[in-house]
Amino acid sequence: MAAEFGDSAGGARIARLRDWVHDHFTYAPGSSNAQTTAIDVFVQRRGVCRDYAHMLITLAGASAIPARFASVCAPNVQPQEFHAVAEVYLAGTWHLVDATGMAAADQIARIGVGLDAAEVAFLTSFGPTTPQVHTVEVDIIG
Repeated sequence: MAAEFGDSAGGARIARLRDWVHDHFTYAPGSSNAQTTAIDVFVQRRGVCRDYAHMLITLAGASAIPARFASVCAPNVQPQEFHAVAEVYLAGTWHLVDATGMAAADQIARIGVGLDAAEVAFLTSFGPTTPQVHTVEVDIIG
């Protein structure tokens, strides 16, 4: 990792990891499923927000930076649906990081956090589902 990301640490390392994932992966709906691993995503260099989050979490962990998966809602994600990002622990607090570039951290509504997408599922369904529609709006105060 030192060859690719140099001697960066902390927030600077996370920014470099986020940018690397964003620049080297293609957002491709339908290119992965619940069994797709971070290794699969790394080799294929494509996926959806869940895969981007898993990749950033894996790289952060390899850099000795605690990271976890976050299920979120965000206003500018298209199509408007649930979104997945990484959350990293720096300087005593957790920070949301979106490697897809679709959502700004200050406009994300956290739904849940866990080790990976399987632990923080948006929905568990055991039968037919009815399509749902939701809208996210951001109200900036101040």
